Amino acid sequence: MSRSNEYDKKLADEIEKRISEMESEDCEFPKRFGKKDYIVLAAVCAVCLILVIAGGFIR
Repeated sequence: MSRSNEYDKKLADEIEKRISEMESEDCEFPKRFGKKDYIVLAAVCAVCLILVIAGGFIR
């Protein structure tokens, strides 16, 4: 039972550390997705879909 409590304490400490890091003034937020990012995402999804469909025809 103490192993679970130890894990819970470590988890709570890590969560607090990450929250305080995100709330600090010097935290940099990532850039938003641009047009190029969405085009690359759509291309990757299309290729994956084509490969899944083509995989259905392989015997």
